[in-house]
Amino acid sequence: YKCHGCFGEPLFCTSCCRTQHQRLPFHRVSQWTGLFFEESCLVKSGMVIWLGHGGNACPWDDDVGELALFTTGEGDSDDTDAESILNEPNAEQSTKEAHDLLTGVLFIKNNKAMTTIVDKSRVHTHIVKYCICPEADAADIQLFNMGLFPASFIEPKTAFTFNVLNDFLLNNLECGTLVMNYYSKLRRMTTSVFPHLVLVSFVVHHLPFH
Repeated sequence: YKCHGCFGEPLFCTSCCRTQHQRLPFHRVSQWTGLFFEESCLVKSGMVIWLGHGGNACPWDDDVGELALFTTGEGDSDDTDAESILNEPNAEQSTKEAHDLLTGVLFIKNNKAMTTIVDKSRVHTHIVKYCICPEADAADIQLFNMGLFPASFIEPKTAFTFNVLNDFLLNNLECGTLVMNYYSKLRRMTTSVFPHLVLVSFVVHHLPFH
């Protein structure tokens, strides 16, 4: 992987890319195909965003014991947490798995395991795992604690970073940018090839600043 958000655009193996970006989940990455670097996303590296334990997995989560977190791909199996979660029997299967996305399509739709996160860099989809300890905060509070504003307070599946909210307010104040124009820019930043495929009506309808 090559990260375009890190200084110097360094190269990473899959395991290092996942580890180095655990607290930088909104960086843009490309993946080497053998011939060229193709636009990719951190979900494809197996990243899972864990809430409630400082970025570490919740000890009460059954997936931790069963999957032993991430594998490096150097052993008998190259499955990752992300792939395992996407393949859970009770999850709605998306038409494209994390490892089978179209070039330039950096998000996965129609899958209950995925959460849409709107950042000022682009629209992202990530697997977000909540703390399920007996005295854990509600899901919306866990998101707030990580700087994410949920679009719903009941089973949130879309969230906005505080950075994107502040950036829109500044753009609106200084440049008179309307919410639809601002989101159209985010769609184009997400994928210049398929901007029409980026979620639009659902997300804009739930924008906290709309």
